[in-house]
Amino acid sequence: MRRYFSILFAHLPWLAFVLFGDLFFMVLLWFTDTKAFSALAVSIVLFSVLSFLLVCAIVLEAENRMSRSLDEFLSNPDEEHAQILLSHLKGAEMKRTKELCDLLIVRQERLGKEILRNEDYEEYVEAWAHEAKTPMALLTMILDNNRDNLDPEMVYKIEYIRTRLNECVDQMLQYSRIKGEKKDYLFERVAIKDVISEVIEDYRPLLEEKDFLVINHVGEQKLYGDRRALRFILGQIVSNSIKYSSDEPKLQFSIEGEDRLIIEDNGIGIKSCDLPFIFERGFTGDTGDARKKATGMGLYLVRKMADDMNFKLDVASETGKGFRIVVQYPMVEL
Repeated sequence: MRRYFSILFAHLPWLAFVLFGDLFFMVLLWFTDTKAFSALAVSIVLFSVLSFLLVCAIVLEAENRMSRSLDEFLSNPDEEHAQILLSHLKGAEMKRTKELCDLLIVRQERLGKEILRNEDYEEYVEAWAHEAKTPMALLTMILDNNRDNLDPEMVYKIEYIRTRLNECVDQMLQYSRIKGEKKDYLFERVAIKDVISEVIEDYRPLLEEKDFLVINHVGEQKLYGDRRALRFILGQIVSNSIKYSSDEPKLQFSIEGEDRLIIEDNGIGIKSCDLPFIFERGFTGDTGDARKKATGMGLYLVRKMADDMNFKLDVASETGKGFRIVVQYPMVEL
């Protein structure tokens, strides 16, 4: 009904034109025959109004048919639906619409091919990443079984290589995960302290090698989120603390209030001019030689996952005075 009224109002100038014409001819009729004017005036006006309403109804039905055809074409742009849409048009309008339909059909075909290509690529990357886990697990087993027989410096190098490979593979998997159409997050109550312990254990060899003092003041607090994503977020933060550590490195975890997890270190820090950009893809800054070798993907993925879980991130740092990040998570009552 609303659509009918919109068409009616859009064509009101034509009704005014018709009524003006009726008025003109009724004046002529009045001058010609007064009795005929009295009998026919109302009929003329009524006929004009009804004719106008009938035309509006016909226009509305035609527009409804065309609108349905257009919606069907846009949802499935192919030749069949294009022909149905064009059957409601004529002349120049049909010609221009046909050009637009042809363009949309070509682009839809290209999009379909790109989607298939991207899906194949994502499947390959995920398969490669999972396959890469096997030799890394073998490397871990060999290292654990022969640790006492190897030179400590060699052990550290192998541990470093293994940790970095694991980190790169995880970044690849998580990047594929956040870019997918469907994200397989499992939201649940997660004990923050347990996840921190798992991350510290993952990076234990490198933390011990650099004589890190790790302080964990987190108690039994829990947050609502995805455990794998939280572990990845904390892992990237710990990894950065190791890469950009000071001479007497310290890493501390604590809770502020009921919804803020704070991670801070006393590393080389980040320049204040770089802080607004650290979560951008590919950004590495220019603090020290270590950052020149960075990919700039870690904190980018951290930001993306935090957004997906409705976490808020706040960072603070000064060159030579460490790095501090606050992870604010939503309070959910279950």
